[in-house]
Amino acid sequence: MAGVLKQGLQLVVIDLRATENSQEIFETLNARGTPLTAADLIKNFVFQRLDAEGADTQKVYREDWPFERSFWEHEISVGRLLMSRSSLFLNQWLTSRTAAEVSTKQTFALFKHYVEHGTSSTMSELLREIKQQADLYERWTLAASGPDRELSCVEMCFYRMHASGVEVLKPILLWLHEPGRELPQAVIDQVVRTVESWLVRRMLLRLSLSNMGRVVADVIRVHRSTEPEVLGKQVADYVARLRVSTTYWPGDLEVIQALQFENAYRRYPRARLRMFLEAVEDDYRSRFDAGQVSRRAYPIEHLLPQRWQVHWPVDGLAAEVERDQHVHRMGNLTLITESLNSSVSNGPWLGERGKWAKLSTYDVLLMNRRVREVSQEGWDENLIDERTTAMAGALLRTWPVPDGHVGQILDAPVTEAADVAVKQLVAADLLTPGVELVARGQWAGATAVVTETGLLRVGDSQFGTPSGAAKHVSGRFSNGWMFWRLPDGRRLADVRTAFRAGASNHEGG
Repeated sequence: MAGVLKQGLQLVVIDLRATENSQEIFETLNARGTPLTAADLIKNFVFQRLDAEGADTQKVYREDWPFERSFWEHEISVGRLLMSRSSLFLNQWLTSRTAAEVSTKQTFALFKHYVEHGTSSTMSELLREIKQQADLYERWTLAASGPDRELSCVEMCFYRMHASGVEVLKPILLWLHEPGRELPQAVIDQVVRTVESWLVRRMLLRLSLSNMGRVVADVIRVHRSTEPEVLGKQVADYVARLRVSTTYWPGDLEVIQALQFENAYRRYPRARLRMFLEAVEDDYRSRFDAGQVSRRAYPIEHLLPQRWQVHWPVDGLAAEVERDQHVHRMGNLTLITESLNSSVSNGPWLGERGKWAKLSTYDVLLMNRRVREVSQEGWDENLIDERTTAMAGALLRTWPVPDGHVGQILDAPVTEAADVAVKQLVAADLLTPGVELVARGQWAGATAVVTETGLLRVGDSQFGTPSGAAKHVSGRFSNGWMFWRLPDGRRLADVRTAFRAGASNHEGG
């Protein structure tokens, strides 16, 4: 270290005349060199303005500039980008003030424009307001990171956004707490519950969140002058009127129907799924004033194990497919306070060392107590379906919609199609074991035989997916559903479409 300081450290000194502006030169150097963060550029601009106002910049820096602590230097993932928390806050604060969706690349330019053209406040006044809201933002963030404390509505919203990996609602929270607004807490909570319900219901259906930032800005713009006594209702009415798939607020029936068949464990990011399960537990606890569940990243456990074949056998391929389809559904998932060893996790339900007995260790969680109450004779697909319905009800109570809201849309939502396995087509008698599928195009001489267990056999190799078998033949990734054809010329994708149509008709009937 001493050698580096003595021999390797180089300093660049720029001598300025009394008439030259150091802040302007700093900004010019940054534009031509290594880019600084938005917070760095804003800091330079702020103190340039303060200097022009004749403020005591050293005193202001010491008392009113809040972003020098490690908390604000922490990097936050925003999509594929990493931003310092200070830059992200300033971006969100700017949206709350301008009611415009602000690109992360535009933060500095739009902040500068807002100061010069969008406000009558001096830089000293504006900085005090920024500090006031930054301190509040920090308190919310730190409170949300405390696993055992009771969280307020806003703090819980912060926690749930963090668990879900999104930031989209924070400009609304800052707007509701803008200095001088002084909204009643009940009104703030009502608006927060509305926009959180809108966000979470879209996440439950795995709908796109990409256009929500624009709506957040619109909510702020439209309701800037709304009187406090009607603000909560008007925001809810505004969101309920959204009618396109990219922004609408889903209704109860759509959420219930989706969760009945959703492979929740595979479809939701793990922290987001845990947040859903915590919300179910908190709904149960709310009836007994039991307080919020600890948010300690508890393990997520499958009640019917993922490796069920040894201790949970069924007869026939159709029963096997039915069981496989239930393993990852919401009603088969629970939280436990510590991980089970594999012998218990994959073991039988009943018996002295079975999972039902072991769950008694975790009956501090009401969701596990409820499972034990209904499963003294076993755990099966019917109980999973019943529990999924009950859990959907808890989620809808946590994130309600206005009475009569159904979530109508004018265009079809774009959602990822549910997985279909070849063995489901065999179980539904749409594919006959032993039939030879023929490869397309230049690989037309290759064949794959459908086995009784729903695998595809190519030569001496067997594959669980059409794409795996196609890659084995072609040597590159191919969409196996389009790659393989039946002897009558139909693509395997056509059979899958017929299966989905039948499943949809069955659910609708």
